[in-house]
Amino acid sequence: MKIFCWICLLVSLTGLGSCLVEETGGEPLKDLSEQMDVLAILQETVGQDLKKGDYEGAVQMARSMDSVFGICNKTFKKHQRLKEPFVDFYEIKMEKAMKQLIRSLKKRDSLAATDHYEYLVKRCNSCHNENEVAERAHL
Repeated sequence: MKIFCWICLLVSLTGLGSCLVEETGGEPLKDLSEQMDVLAILQETVGQDLKKGDYEGAVQMARSMDSVFGICNKTFKKHQRLKEPFVDFYEIKMEKAMKQLIRSLKKRDSLAATDHYEYLVKRCNSCHNENEVAERAHL
């Protein structure tokens, strides 16, 4: 009887302990598709500001885009829609393009900014192609 009580106590403590353990590595609270929606809005706004000649607004939106990319880099080490961690795509496809875009916007160089903006959109879409995502970034 004593052994049975000890076994019940151990099972109960194990069950209670497993309820208290925080699940790590689960899905983030804000999913990748939500972050991509934010990026789409920011990217479109950069394009609109660039067309209007609002370089300050475009710089702010481009910096916001890069900030969201930073969140994605930290948050999405694994994701069902990604073949590699997000940071791998960012470092190869987006990091240089973002820096070039921001630099040209700060200089108010319309031609360079337009070229870098279009290049960034192409880089976004190439990542979507690699990960078989149907949505597209638009100019």
